[in-house]
Amino acid sequence: MRGIDVSHWKGSINWPLVRAGGYRFAFAEATNGFTADWTYGSNRAGAATAGLSFGAFHYARPGGSTPRAVIADAVAEADFFVSVAAPQTGDLAPVLDLERTGGLTRASLRAWTAAWLNEVWQQTGSRATIYSSPTFWRHSMRDASVFATTGSRLWVAHWHVRRPWVPAADWGSAGWTFWQWTNCSHVPGIRGCVDGDRFRGLRIASALTAPQPVVVDPPTVVGVPEGGQTLSATGGTWQADPAPTLSYQWQRCSDTTAQQCAAIPKAVTSAYTVAPADVGSTLRVLVTATSRARSAWSASTAVPVNA
Repeated sequence: MRGIDVSHWKGSINWPLVRAGGYRFAFAEATNGFTADWTYGSNRAGAATAGLSFGAFHYARPGGSTPRAVIADAVAEADFFVSVAAPQTGDLAPVLDLERTGGLTRASLRAWTAAWLNEVWQQTGSRATIYSSPTFWRHSMRDASVFATTGSRLWVAHWHVRRPWVPAADWGSAGWTFWQWTNCSHVPGIRGCVDGDRFRGLRIASALTAPQPVVVDPPTVVGVPEGGQTLSATGGTWQADPAPTLSYQWQRCSDTTAQQCAAIPKAVTSAYTVAPADVGSTLRVLVTATSRARSAWSASTAVPVNA
């Protein structure tokens, strides 16, 4: 299935002609670092009116001179992207376009990428797709496969070949989802060359973001909240199709209203044994429900821990 990706460099686009030319999806640049693409709104509206499936991408400008600054920069770029792109249910998943290192080391660039992806996930409930070339991924990201295993799809940029080379061990055996096969496709309704893309699937609808799971009954904590005792968590009741998978994160809170809580390292199962460090604080469990690559969160009521 054919599609395109565009930015302000393409100027005004006649979207009905694009559709008539046999194209069924489009990605448009929403942000570039901390700059918004001024054609994003018109491209989004035009693609929607013409009946093309649509997604937004962020051209990454990684930065930061310290580990803390690297994370802060990634989070800030992610928040800016979400504010401009305004991803919605029914869109193609958000995209992180990785083409520059910003002078970061491989380890720092992987940390930046993880922080950006996680922030978008926290903000939207969607795991973003990653756009990259095989060469960039191999050399600048050390061919990391962790992002494939955590749920990000791959949009691979590999031009003028019969089939693309897919990094990270065939993207964790999942392969590519989108392939930018050329930087010079001639498309009705667009002047000059435009990036040409393909979707590996029969129906583009399978790549659209699903509704987030909805919590019906929140999680609960069962047991005696005292030192040495084991607490268990119920996952709550969720509305999603198909039924969601659940993951758990226990948190320690410094107040009874659970406004100041921090994750307890390695406490990621439905059972938790109360530790001495918990005495005098409150505990709660945060449950993440994921269905069709879309997530939502719900927390239990915090329970006070006695000695």
